Amino acid sequence: MKKAFVNGAEITNGSVQFELDRLVRFYESHGFSKDEIEKSRPQLEDKALEQAIGARLLIDRALQLDVPVTAADVDAEVAKVVAQVGGEENYRSALAAQGLAEENFRRELERGAKVNKLVAQACAGVPEPTESEVVAHWEANKAAWSEGGQRTLVDVHDKIKDLLRHAARGRAMDAFIAELREKADIRYERG
Repeated sequence: MKKAFVNGAEITNGSVQFELDRLVRFYESHGFSKDEIEKSRPQLEDKALEQAIGARLLIDRALQLDVPVTAADVDAEVAKVVAQVGGEENYRSALAAQGLAEENFRRELERGAKVNKLVAQACAGVPEPTESEVVAHWEANKAAWSEGGQRTLVDVHDKIKDLLRHAARGRAMDAFIAELREKADIRYERG
């Protein structure tokens, strides 16, 4: 697998694997078979590396700007994790199983909250999809959305709007990360 370095820091295998796992879950959730995913593995690994580079650039920029995060922001992130793992006892057990002190975990959550705020700032100017854009998307993709005529625009309106919002935010983030890439020293090596 190819290795990458951003401003001298190596992109870890763990970071690339995290992104690869996200990509595989995404494609599985969109109907791709395990065989199709496996055939695309080299391309997915390259994409995962590029996503890990983008994540590193966002983290570095958020820390450089010292995006403000309050203790309440971190507490809210901890509460989300506690809910995801099924309560305080499971949260404590998960930290112990990973050999992670809560203070260190909170620092990681703080870093993540800084990145989330930076992403929100980068996407702040992205307008909400208009009704005409939703209808145009429906008309252009009716067969895919209607499931053989069983669903109407009303049934899938919110999903289409979410899809268009996600695509617009993705374009804004791509442009932002491209700016960050221009200023960064990114080097690749064969691993």
